[in-house]
Amino acid sequence: MRCDPQRSRVISRTDMHTVMMVPIQARGVALGIAVFVRTDNPTPFEQDDLVLAEELVDRAALSLDNAHRYTREHIAALALQRNLLPARLCGGPALEVTSRYLPADLDHGVGGDWYDVIALPRDRVALVVGDVVGHGIQAAAAMGRLRTALRTLADLDLPPVELLASLDRTVGRLTQEDADSPGATVSGVGATCLYVVYDPAERHVDIAGAGHLPPVVVSPAGEASVTEIPSGVPIGLGLGHFESVRIEIPDGSLIALYTDGLVEFPTEDIESGIRRLAAALAHPRLPLEELCDRALAARRIPSPSDDTTLLLARTGTPGAH
Repeated sequence: MRCDPQRSRVISRTDMHTVMMVPIQARGVALGIAVFVRTDNPTPFEQDDLVLAEELVDRAALSLDNAHRYTREHIAALALQRNLLPARLCGGPALEVTSRYLPADLDHGVGGDWYDVIALPRDRVALVVGDVVGHGIQAAAAMGRLRTALRTLADLDLPPVELLASLDRTVGRLTQEDADSPGATVSGVGATCLYVVYDPAERHVDIAGAGHLPPVVVSPAGEASVTEIPSGVPIGLGLGHFESVRIEIPDGSLIALYTDGLVEFPTEDIESGIRRLAAALAHPRLPLEELCDRALAARRIPSPSDDTTLLLARTGTPGAH
């Protein structure tokens, strides 16, 4: 075997005299090699040392493999989440729209937040934000099913209250069908949702919520307010009672829909977070992308434990502001 001069110098300088090399393996897969050397202690390694080293390496290998698996699942869930969200938003002639989605930190994983902008007859536009309970691939997959079901119901041009009631029944039916499948262990889907329909001809919005946070509306003069709406119950509980409100909204107004990851923090109540968001958005002449930056910068924690979703819409002809 050819001697490596650099390795020889390191061995000589550190007085290495005994080496153990233990393969790092987990579930039949080689992950690397652990190398143990002795320098100061003049006693050579013995069989007992090798047994201890192998036990330590086996435990470390399982931890390393679990970390790899968790990271792979997080990446897969994030990819699924992003693929299930709309690639492009279009508010048509009625609205200028933009959005932001930020996943939770690596410890908590990807959640089930979603948003959508749906064209309706007579130039009306539906704005949607929702949040599926849970994290990981299952939450992302449930979000995809919920978004698809909502889009299908929106094509029927149902009023917001009827749409949420139909969505609640649909989710309950899908959950029951999954539970009846052979060998299935399915838990019910719980999700909050906010459904807003903007009518540019009448200059008003109809809003219905299913246990979701209220929208923030900023007037053309820069006055930000939190729209009071009946809270409703989350989708998937089978209770299905919802109410809606209608508010007038002039051209140049800003509508903000969001999830709790943007405004909920462990050190303060959620109302304070909503007020902070409203203050960040109270600049109606700024570009929507800049307003998104301001809203995200107003968060109290840089690494949230929940997903963050923000959907902004400005009424009037896009590009006119």
